[in-house]
Amino acid sequence: MILVVDDEEAVRGALARILARDGYASESVASVADARHALRRRDYELVLCDVMMPQEQGVCLLRHVRSEYPALPIVMVSGVSDPGFATVALGLGAYGYVTKPFEENQVLIAVANGLLRARVECENETYRRFLEQMVADRTHALSESVERLERSEASLRSASEDTVKSLARAIEGRDVETGQHVERMSRYSELLALRCGMGRQQCGAVRLAAAMHDVGKIGVPDGILFKPGRVSAGEYEVIKQHAELGFSILERSEQPLLALGALIARTHHERWDGTGYPRGLEGTAIPLEGRIAAVADVFDALVSRRVYKPAFSVERALDIMRQGRATSFDPEVLDEFLGHADDAVEVLELFPDV
Repeated sequence: MILVVDDEEAVRGALARILARDGYASESVASVADARHALRRRDYELVLCDVMMPQEQGVCLLRHVRSEYPALPIVMVSGVSDPGFATVALGLGAYGYVTKPFEENQVLIAVANGLLRARVECENETYRRFLEQMVADRTHALSESVERLERSEASLRSASEDTVKSLARAIEGRDVETGQHVERMSRYSELLALRCGMGRQQCGAVRLAAAMHDVGKIGVPDGILFKPGRVSAGEYEVIKQHAELGFSILERSEQPLLALGALIARTHHERWDGTGYPRGLEGTAIPLEGRIAAVADVFDALVSRRVYKPAFSVERALDIMRQGRATSFDPEVLDEFLGHADDAVEVLELFPDV
């Protein structure tokens, strides 16, 4: 139902006939006061309102609608062809502007555009609220796991490992990266950290922290995460947010292991040439742990089946990674990985996808 507001009976009748011919039901009132009463009485899909009327002008109703019924589209109708006034009306929240004498198509296009814009805005708002609630719920659940980890003092190493694995499984359970991806990727990282000169204790910490590298995917909508085929540019921007979200989830802890997990979550998609995300770090500005995790993560992604690709052979995966030397990957870290690729193959065979 569309509400037509105009002090001239002939104009109200003309608009009602135009709307009826296109299948729209309408009601007509002659003043802003009557329009307010009508809006209190029932719901409307759109308002067509004259600008110049006795007593109260249409702009008063425009402000009232935007204040009291923010989701209701309103299109202004005026006998004054003034681009400046049209700009003011649109700036106040009008969804369209029609000048008299109007043509039928002009009215119908303005109405259709107003209804479409209102529907899109409603859908966007609903989706935004859904995403906010989803992220809040998942973040709360994840925070509980983080708190349990912080409280574990006795047998810190074994307790930490069990809790980290629980976190990783919680993410892996809803991710496209099913099977043993987290286990393999974290073990590649540990082996590579050892090859890069880290002590064994630090390498063990890298293994546990690397298991949390994609914890931020808890905030990526399932419709994007599980989408087969190529994602759109907008969807890719949503996916990229998981790096910062993972960092924000883990950084609140003073536990060293979680601090390292936050570092890896934030930096494992940075590239040696500075074209990565989320911060575009370049070269050694990327922490070594992030450079190691980047190599481990990409290798396992290449040799694993995904909804959008088959699993590549180890040989092809290594060839692809060689092409990223000094662009995607730290050349020294990549050389260590390539030089000891048999270690990665053993991990791949030990933890196959089921």
